[in-house]
Amino acid sequence: MKTGKTSVSPRTILAILLLGFGVPYIILKISGYTLVPVNRLAPAVMSSLITAFVVFLTIRGIKRRKEKTRTSDVLSLLMPVFAIIFVIGKAIGYDTDDIELYLLPAYACIVLLCGIALFFACVSRKRLRIGLGITYSVLLLPMFAVLLLWDFSPKPVVTAEVSPDGQYLAQIVRSDQGIFGRRTFVNVTRQGKDIQLPIGVLRKDPARVYTGEYEEHETITIFWETNEILHVNENKIILHLRPLLE
Repeated sequence: MKTGKTSVSPRTILAILLLGFGVPYIILKISGYTLVPVNRLAPAVMSSLITAFVVFLTIRGIKRRKEKTRTSDVLSLLMPVFAIIFVIGKAIGYDTDDIELYLLPAYACIVLLCGIALFFACVSRKRLRIGLGITYSVLLLPMFAVLLLWDFSPKPVVTAEVSPDGQYLAQIVRSDQGIFGRRTFVNVTRQGKDIQLPIGVLRKDPARVYTGEYEEHETITIFWETNEILHVNENKIILHLRPLLE
């Protein structure tokens, strides 16, 4: 009696890897939280290892492209989508250190290119390659542009004021994104809402209550009149913060 040796396809492992490190961060962001790792260098090291593993699995998947199953065909069709999900999760899901900020565009571009390469190498049906290839190009080209031109570095805080009851923190933040725009923001965060985890801290995202011109960061003023009334310059902003920041 013959027993066949079975192994998990590289495409399956790659799909699990991309979704496993992309979807949770997107869910966190939708929930209004950002992960701040305990070890600030850990994300850069982990991203380097993951990116190298993605390249390895992509090469293995291309070499084994003749292994045709329904699952492998579907994974090959969707691989660029999985790569997009991974990149979005990496870009928005957690607070990074300075090293990874510089390397993030390179990581993302490599992963996206691997997804595209696996798609074209493993999808043999001409109509699917043309149709989905055009669709993915429409989605991926803007992403490449954003990754290469966007400034992912933290936005400098100009000044901050705590509400009278100490529950809220208002911050003036300046953001210079080059061709994507330069703005001054006033953000409000709820204090004491951090969730401690073994790998880091889940920090509640701020609520943006004011957007102004970039030059305003030099002259803008803020002060709290009450726990839910914040003055920005001469404007009184009544904040319904509890439902917004709970």
